[in-house]
Amino acid sequence: MAGPTIAVAMLITALDQLVKSSLTEILSSREGFEIIIIDPILRLRLVHNSGLLFGMFSGAAAPWVFTVVVVTAMGALIWVYSRQLQRPTLMARLVIGLTFGGALGNLIDRFRFGYVVDYVEIGWWPVFNLADASINISIALFLLLLVSGRLEKPPDISPPFTQWNK
Repeated sequence: MAGPTIAVAMLITALDQLVKSSLTEILSSREGFEIIIIDPILRLRLVHNSGLLFGMFSGAAAPWVFTVVVVTAMGALIWVYSRQLQRPTLMARLVIGLTFGGALGNLIDRFRFGYVVDYVEIGWWPVFNLADASINISIALFLLLLVSGRLEKPPDISPPFTQWNK
């Protein structure tokens, strides 16, 4: 199970950190810390999110509290995935990698800076980053796999007495 999951998680984490680093450097030198791409729909805007999802609870607690919450959530997900999925499909493994890559990307920010670097602003939606998008997309894909019955491979069990059915 680990191969594709770890590969996707590492790829998402690396891309997330690369984009955050590059855009932090670019946007820090811009007036208003932003670049308008399509006004008022899409802009790149540097935001330091010290809260949780969509900036909720920003400034409400010490940054380490949210780090503990994220680490606990990651641990819970690892436990659920390892206990509940006995034979995950390749797609399930890739989706799990998206989840962990995004979580790890944001966790690195929390350890390094005490906040998460966000930079994509789409209309009325809260500012987010690649890691956030990866997590949200993975949740939607996971639910699709779950309801379509494609989360796990069927067991490799031959029907009894197959040699007599020929």
